Amino acid sequence: MELNNLENLILRFLEAHQGKGFEISRKDLVEKINGEAPLIFRTSERKIRATIKHLTTQHGFAIGSCHNGYFMAITDQEINEVCKYYDGYGLSSLYVSSRLKKIGMRKYLGQLSLQFDIDTGTETVIGG
Repeated sequence: MELNNLENLILRFLEAHQGKGFEISRKDLVEKINGEAPLIFRTSERKIRATIKHLTTQHGFAIGSCHNGYFMAITDQEINEVCKYYDGYGLSSLYVSSRLKKIGMRKYLGQLSLQFDIDTGTETVIGG
């Protein structure tokens, strides 16, 4: 999948912010991006946040965030922290689904696992 102009611009600016501790603030990132874009193509912080999420979820870029801003996750620990965020996000959504179906989370996860096996033609091996 090819990257669009905004995605390329974000990655270009994040390239200089490798690792936690070298973040770029959200405000600075928005200003830099809009400083590069012609007036009619200026974009909002919301659009930039959505594009960063897309870069991570659809293109696999390890982009981390913290209260100081965004950074490219480079160490195993940083990547694990980014994964922990998405794991929590996913589990939160699955919890809502289990509540709507009125079944416990463990049972719901088991059902999803079995459904995944059926859909992919694979087999879950318990304990091994």
